[in-house]
Amino acid sequence: MTIADLGDIRLAYELHGPDGDPTVLVHGSLEDRRSFDRVVPGLSSALRVLTYDRRGYGESLGPLRTRPVHDDAADLSRLLEAVDLYPVHLIAHSYAGAVALRLAVDRPELVRSVALHEPPYFGLLRDDPATRPEGEAFARGLAELRAGVAAGRRREVTRAVVEVFADDAHGWEHLTGPVQAGLTSMIDEWAVELGDPLASRPDPAELADLLLPVLLTTGARSPAYLGRVVAHLARLLRTAEVETVAGAGHVPQLTAPDAYVGQLVTFLLEREVPTT
Repeated sequence: MTIADLGDIRLAYELHGPDGDPTVLVHGSLEDRRSFDRVVPGLSSALRVLTYDRRGYGESLGPLRTRPVHDDAADLSRLLEAVDLYPVHLIAHSYAGAVALRLAVDRPELVRSVALHEPPYFGLLRDDPATRPEGEAFARGLAELRAGVAAGRRREVTRAVVEVFADDAHGWEHLTGPVQAGLTSMIDEWAVELGDPLASRPDPAELADLLLPVLLTTGARSPAYLGRVVAHLARLLRTAEVETVAGAGHVPQLTAPDAYVGQLVTFLLEREVPTT
């Protein structure tokens, strides 16, 4: 592990693999760079892979983020320039999908392709009359959960968040005590992130101008609403393709790492995005 000193921000990162195309794995909420440990070996056989802890997670430090999506994207751009690693294939999980798209919009010269797994853009459900009630229910639920964090009900909220995204085999009751405690320790950062409007809904006009290759994945075992969110997002992206990861839930790097790696590598090859 290496620390990139970026002034008021210190980001912990690791580099893996040979001198293949630069690739960055961006973790979501309630996790850190170690959540990708099961997919790094498969990806780093042909790619130069960077994993890192976003600000406030793992071993990375910095001031409180006031605009989380913008701040995380800016942090990543500074890291890529500091280690001279760009343009990159961005592989992002959950909330980090908003970060990856923000970086692609703001700094397109740093990004070669984007692969997103189930970004929680619940706000997109409110744009379609067919899914508007569901989207409004999610908005109310999110506000209640963030209020719960502010009131100190961290464990209760963490359990509720896990259950929102879990499949039947990977819910709260299937987690060990230490894992539950670790997730609970990060719930304040989750509340900060999901308080950013850009984490719940992207700007359609900005996405319409993106022309780089985009892969959107959803898990075969994920809650159905996540597939609906991905479908809404796909309609906003001119170059997106959607694939389902067999055997996976919301966290494919943990529940189906081999299938997830296969989807990612296939995407890079079929879209003629070089991997070496």
